[in-house]
Amino acid sequence: MIHVAHVITRTNIGGPSVILESLLADTSGEIRYTIVRGETDPTEGDYFVGSAKDPHFVTINGLGRSISPLADFRSFLRLTRTLRSLSPDVVHTHMAKAGVLGRLAAFIARVPVRVHTYHGHLLYGYFSPLKTRLVIGVERLLKLITTHAVVVGSSVHADLVAAGIVSEDRSEMIPPGIAPPQQTDPQRDRTSSDKLRVGYIGRLVPIKRPDRFVDVAARLAPRYPHVEFVIVGDGPLGDEMRARAGHESNIHFIGWSREIPSILATLDIVVLCSDNEGIPLSLIEASYVGVPIIATNVGSVSDVVVDGVNGILVEPTVEALANGIETVLNDAELRKQLERAGQTLADERFSIAVAQERHRAMYRALVDRTN
Repeated sequence: MIHVAHVITRTNIGGPSVILESLLADTSGEIRYTIVRGETDPTEGDYFVGSAKDPHFVTINGLGRSISPLADFRSFLRLTRTLRSLSPDVVHTHMAKAGVLGRLAAFIARVPVRVHTYHGHLLYGYFSPLKTRLVIGVERLLKLITTHAVVVGSSVHADLVAAGIVSEDRSEMIPPGIAPPQQTDPQRDRTSSDKLRVGYIGRLVPIKRPDRFVDVAARLAPRYPHVEFVIVGDGPLGDEMRARAGHESNIHFIGWSREIPSILATLDIVVLCSDNEGIPLSLIEASYVGVPIIATNVGSVSDVVVDGVNGILVEPTVEALANGIETVLNDAELRKQLERAGQTLADERFSIAVAQERHRAMYRALVDRTN
């Protein structure tokens, strides 16, 4: 049995945690997992809430998202000791901070195989040009001690290869595997109201541009009084977005929820407004449930949304998003077509069994090379 220690910055509600959960659900008996994580900010919500006493989870204070040189150094030392104690065959890191500290700690702890998953990248939309060059430099150095890289989207993979952060021969693109939701009849919930519902699902952070969604809602409200706009999630911009929405009666803030498929089943359209993305798992879930998607054409979003098939891809502007939403709101037959195609596409592209097997095969091949 191969022992894999996943090191993740934090298990907040979001794509990396969902992907990690799908790997932990592997019942083949070939892989044994340990999860080493940092603390999760209360404003983000812990995807694995209730796991604090689970022996498979190890929480290291200071490994979380915030940057503090002294706390980071202490967490690095504890992480190194933890990996030496666990003595895994593979350390598999996720997210930026854990990717840096985890790979360095694994190298010092002499873990033979060091894998990092790029759930997206920080090449644009996050930092100034100077900081972006620094990030690229650090990632190129980490490449020297990384056995193999996994990238969740084709466009992101191409960007990382072009930037010299990963190499073609020591990386691969593995689409995330998502279990189909248990909801079998989304139309039952979607047609229970005489109003149409348009939803945003995600963290309220600058890169996700929730301000665009709020502005779109304000723009469309006078012409579509029968439409409700729903924001599912929270984050550092939460208070600002509530203030921006003001007293608009058609904008509703739900906050964090792990019942995303159930919420999706009540929506008629789901919207992604980001400036940069890896593969948004909320959009995969939307396709499974049969919800038409309006999304900015950034990162690897096009791996999930095929323009005109299960949604509409647009430029990252308020005007383009509003036009896309209006197109779908005004055409009931188009909505039905997008719903049907989305479910088929999700089944074909994002099988959880295929993702688990590809990870098992990767681990086997990498461990065999070290023996």
